[in-house]
Amino acid sequence: MRFFPLFLIITIFFDCAFASLKITEISTKDSKFNITLNNSIQILNIELQDNELNFPIYKSKNKQYKQILVLKRDFKAYLKESLLENKVFSNTESISFNINKLYKLKNNTTVRAFASVVFDNEIEVECRIMQGKSGLWIAWPSTKINNKWVKNFKFINKSLQKEVETKLIVDYTKSHGK
Repeated sequence: MRFFPLFLIITIFFDCAFASLKITEISTKDSKFNITLNNSIQILNIELQDNELNFPIYKSKNKQYKQILVLKRDFKAYLKESLLENKVFSNTESISFNINKLYKLKNNTTVRAFASVVFDNEIEVECRIMQGKSGLWIAWPSTKINNKWVKNFKFINKSLQKEVETKLIVDYTKSHGK
């Protein structure tokens, strides 16, 4: 029992210090940050105000929805520190993901379901499964500014994008039908 607290401290340290998602690129535009994680995914339009990270939100007529969530406090601290110090890493590790939720809408609109994808147990990204003329497709977080849609999340690694989107569509089709 004497070694348990030390083991716990070491485990927490390694979990924080060796998070699998790393910032591999940082750019700024209009006082907003764009970050690339593991040369695979990008989160755009992040604001850093009063030492607090603000990820883009979706605003509807009456509500605001968070589209990108940081799941671990230590990872959020890592992101803040990296942005403040412009610290990037060279990390080409692959990113793991899992589908966290899949909620089918009851009405028959172009939006068929809301879903969320968790990347490396550190970031959760909300998306929508849409019905288009060519079939189902995935709408990733974006914001409408001056009647134009601006992306807040995108894939750099196209094979990861295909893998994630295929899994979303297969899971939707399997559990909800077309």
